[in-house]
Amino acid sequence: MPTAIPPEFIDLLEGEALGHLATVRADGTPHVTPLWVDHDGDTLLVNVRLDRVKAANMRERTAVALSVVDPRNPHRFLAVSGRRSSESRPRAFITRRATPRYRPTDSPDYPTFHSALYSLRPD
Repeated sequence: MPTAIPPEFIDLLEGEALGHLATVRADGTPHVTPLWVDHDGDTLLVNVRLDRVKAANMRERTAVALSVVDPRNPHRFLAVSGRRSSESRPRAFITRRATPRYRPTDSPDYPTFHSALYSLRPD
């Protein structure tokens, strides 16, 4: 897996494509869910509800994998494995970056929930 995000795939992280995050459950089995993705250079960013399994998995076990498939060409994708490196509050991520990309202006409001922004560093 790449230690740097190849430039030809950055558009997948800056568009409307959903990522699929794989985390590891306590019993060692994988858990995979779709989510919003972004990046800060070669650091991947994912917004996760704190009351979800993936958040608990990442707090306890840092190993993760993420794939993002091009919605216009399903044979083009980015796949990265690495480690969860940090957790922060996502307000700026949600309001300035992710919401305009993933939610149309005419979509209904989502309920308020507590979430965290996790940084993922490729191995």
